[in-house]
Amino acid sequence: MRRGFFTFTLILSTIAPAVLANTHLSLYVALPSIVLGFIIAYLTYLLVNVKWDYQGLYGYSRSTHELLGYVFLVSWLISYYLYVIYTAVYIPYYVLNLDGAVAVALSIMIGVIVVAALLTNPYYLFPVIALLQLLLIILPIGWRVTQGITPPVPDLFTNILSSSLLVVCITLSTFIRGEGGYSRFIIYSMIIGGAALLYGSFLKPALLGAYASAVGNLGLILAEFLMIKNLLTSLRRGSLLRILIPASMVLIAVGNINYGAFYTTLIVPSLTLLYLSLFVSFTSVFRYFKSVLVRGLGAITLGLFAYGDYSVLSVSRGYLLYEGVLSLILGLLIGAALYLRGRWKT
Repeated sequence: MRRGFFTFTLILSTIAPAVLANTHLSLYVALPSIVLGFIIAYLTYLLVNVKWDYQGLYGYSRSTHELLGYVFLVSWLISYYLYVIYTAVYIPYYVLNLDGAVAVALSIMIGVIVVAALLTNPYYLFPVIALLQLLLIILPIGWRVTQGITPPVPDLFTNILSSSLLVVCITLSTFIRGEGGYSRFIIYSMIIGGAALLYGSFLKPALLGAYASAVGNLGLILAEFLMIKNLLTSLRRGSLLRILIPASMVLIAVGNINYGAFYTTLIVPSLTLLYLSLFVSFTSVFRYFKSVLVRGLGAITLGLFAYGDYSVLSVSRGYLLYEGVLSLILGLLIGAALYLRGRWKT
């Protein structure tokens, strides 16, 4: 029971219910977004029931085709590593609206907390993170009853697609070694996340909501770095963490010099590579499942991830566009190069 509780709170932290509650979407965007998000969660649930260990989505990609495995590995690792770094800077400056020495100190403190947890036992933090989020958004202190603004009809569809991708981090739950019966926690977490998204449609966040969102983002950072650790360790590349962990602290410190440019510069390649990695890994749905329904849901999910990349690149301008396109190309080329190198060795 104890292990199941830790697993549940970890998975719940990956969906970050407090972050979803703070989006304050229109009901007409939130409801269909929940449906599309549930498809992503449901397919994640099906995949972990096939095999659930530390290799997660990488294992599914590689079993589909070795080339897909390498493309996934490169794009996913870079994406989430960048995600960890810029989110540590994002929390104080954008979520909590802090500045100066306080913001710098908080970003460094977040990095220290995550690193310390990784080097000890991070699983004990997830119950606190998950339950604190729920407590802070449920407390009706300062939240105002007001419905989210419905976007114009031409933008409604794209808003729904973009919002449905808010739950993609639940795919991180594939990188733990869970028992079969625990897979239901993915569905439970999505239900809670969907309820939080719906909750936020009627309530406008207060300062307490910002604190809740900060906790939710901290949980995401911790979960992301933990899954990077799990994957690298399973591939016998855990020694890379000796470089990645201290480098992350240095990069977080550097990000405080010009947090706006730092965040903007990192988020474009991170999201571009994230959607590439998810697109590649979810092609495994067609390998593992013969059901027309499941394959149909798989096609919808691939369409969402393809749209994710399109949405990032279509709004990027100047060097950010070049950066996004280049990251996409390099993710494919480096993955292909690793694949060919592996074949030549054999």
